[in-house]
Amino acid sequence: MRSPAIPIDQLASLPVVYRAVIPPAYEDRNGHMNMRWYLALFDEAGDAMYPMLGLTADYFSASEMGGFDLEHHLWYPAEVRIGDTVVIRVRILARSLKLMHYLMFMENETRGVLSSMFECVHAHADLNARRTAPFPAQVAAKIDAFIAAHRALAWTAPVSGAMGVQTL
Repeated sequence: MRSPAIPIDQLASLPVVYRAVIPPAYEDRNGHMNMRWYLALFDEAGDAMYPMLGLTADYFSASEMGGFDLEHHLWYPAEVRIGDTVVIRVRILARSLKLMHYLMFMENETRGVLSSMFECVHAHADLNARRTAPFPAQVAAKIDAFIAAHRALAWTAPVSGAMGVQTL
């Protein structure tokens, strides 16, 4: 499968949620970052994204809520090497009462290329019942504001077509 070509300058309007320098421990026998670490970095970026949506550590602790990723799709258009600095940006696409569909873009700042894209369907979850649960109104409003801003972008989100949510 060929990953969509996205000029780096188009990503600049998206919020940065995470930045990292790739450590030597992430190197594989091919001399670049092993694929397992892409998912680890996107997971860290997801945790960093939560507060901008109102999903803070205090909220999670007080409400006994959390989040479950239900589906992922990853693209690897360009390798990441040890010592490279990567930045991860997010574009939120859609939401239902309990689910959110988003993309993350890993930009290799060292090399000036898009190195990876991560597409996800994520569920808000009641950790006591171990089931999906509706987003609280204040969180839903913040997600909706990002969706509206991201829909106004001049470029189409490069989704896989394999996942999504039934929007409200």
